[in-house]
Amino acid sequence: MQCAIESARRGMAAGEPPIGACLVRDGEAIATAHNSVVSALDITAHAEIVAIREACQVLRALDLSGCHLYVTVEPCAMCIGACHYAGISLVVFGARLADIDALTGNELGRPHSQLVADPNGTPAMLGDFMRNDCLDLLNGWDRPS
Repeated sequence: MQCAIESARRGMAAGEPPIGACLVRDGEAIATAHNSVVSALDITAHAEIVAIREACQVLRALDLSGCHLYVTVEPCAMCIGACHYAGISLVVFGARLADIDALTGNELGRPHSQLVADPNGTPAMLGDFMRNDCLDLLNGWDRPS
C-alpha cells in the first residue's frame, strides 16, 4: 500500500486527484500509477485502470490472475469491472468512496445497481435496441480459443 500512497502523492503534486494504485504479483510490484484524468484528458484514466494497462504491457498478457491490487481509495464500478476482466484476485483499498464523496460531493459512493436505477445519477439506459442485429454480430464472432 505504501507504493500506492507514494504514487498518489506524485499524482497530487502533478494536479491530479490523490489516488494511487500498485499491482503486485508474488510480492513484486508489476505496475504503479496515479490518477491521470486531468493530464490525459481521459475520464477513464483512474489509477487502477492505468496500472492494469501498464501491467498487461509489462507481462505481455491480458490475464493478471494471481495479482493483487493495492489502491488508496475504494475502486469505482468501472475499475472493479476492469479488475474482474483482468482476473485480479484481490483488491485492497484504504479510503472508501464515501470518504472522497464527502470531500468532492460527486463520486460514485453507492453500489452500481443503485446508479443504474437512479435516472438522475447516471446516463439513461435503453436496452434491446436493434438487439437481433447485435446478436447476429456476436453469433458470427470467431472467438479466439
